[in-house]
Amino acid sequence: MAADLKRRRAIKAIGAAAIVSQVGLSKLARAEVKLRYSNASNAGYLANIVMTEYWQEVAKRTNGEVQCEVFWGTLGGEQTLLNGVALGTLDGYHGAYTGMREFDLFYTVGLFRDYDHAARVINGPLRDKLQKAFEAKYKVHMLGLGRAGTFGLQTKPKPSSWADIKGLKVRTGPIEGVVESLKAIGTNPVTIAFNEVYTALQQGVVDGQVTLNTLIITMKYYEVVKHWIRNDFGLGFDKVVIAQRTWNRIKPEHRKMMQDLFFEMEQKKWYPVLKQRLDADYKKWEELMGAGTVITLPEAELRKLTTPTAERLANQILGPGTYKQIQDTA
Repeated sequence: MAADLKRRRAIKAIGAAAIVSQVGLSKLARAEVKLRYSNASNAGYLANIVMTEYWQEVAKRTNGEVQCEVFWGTLGGEQTLLNGVALGTLDGYHGAYTGMREFDLFYTVGLFRDYDHAARVINGPLRDKLQKAFEAKYKVHMLGLGRAGTFGLQTKPKPSSWADIKGLKVRTGPIEGVVESLKAIGTNPVTIAFNEVYTALQQGVVDGQVTLNTLIITMKYYEVVKHWIRNDFGLGFDKVVIAQRTWNRIKPEHRKMMQDLFFEMEQKKWYPVLKQRLDADYKKWEELMGAGTVITLPEAELRKLTTPTAERLANQILGPGTYKQIQDTA
């Protein structure tokens, strides 16, 4: 009897120790801030792959104090998601949509020398102005802009110069920078929803299109358009934001780490992969469509045609002197 009583006491002691241990572990792993974060595309989209890894690394570096649940392609379109961040149903989002001229401006051809220059400008002299504009409209902190890929111009007829493109009806999305750039080179821009582009090209409603280069092979546009102009026709960006109310709950040292980590991962794991994929896509296009169907036209002439538009929009949208500030950024 005494032995049984002793054994029961020992079991209780072990159980109590186990409970204490579990509570301790739970306390260590319990998130002080837990976010709901989303994008409209599926889990295979490069940005979503990178941001999944980003949030895993954030949880690791904060010892579980900041954790994130991600929703890829399940909660609606980009406008719905960004509005959800503003209204409080989500804590963060990345995507192309902002509904703001300040960001649509960046798609203008000739505004930046290249993607590296764009990153230095946006994360440098323009960052405070962009952050204030974003916060005023949506009450969000702008973690940064992910370089989502260059835009490409495609045409049915083969152009030998920029003059050959004048007068063509070219599809675009409702992005001011792209629309104005198309006007600058003499085309007639036609705004058509993304899900209607293939049919519009197939039926001859338009003579060409501007779209994100990384989508061209995936969407099988080689079935409905012949030529792909290699010159970048605007730069795409995913805006990465966190609700200000959520950002303010994160410890200052964690906020700094998260900001630095985003810049590091965007530079090393986001942008370089895009460049590699695009080179492969150009090669694939010529395998499918024949040699000479990927065309490079004179870059200097494109810049000459589009620079006045880029300067006008930059100074109009972000204030006088903005275009010079952008160009003066090394």
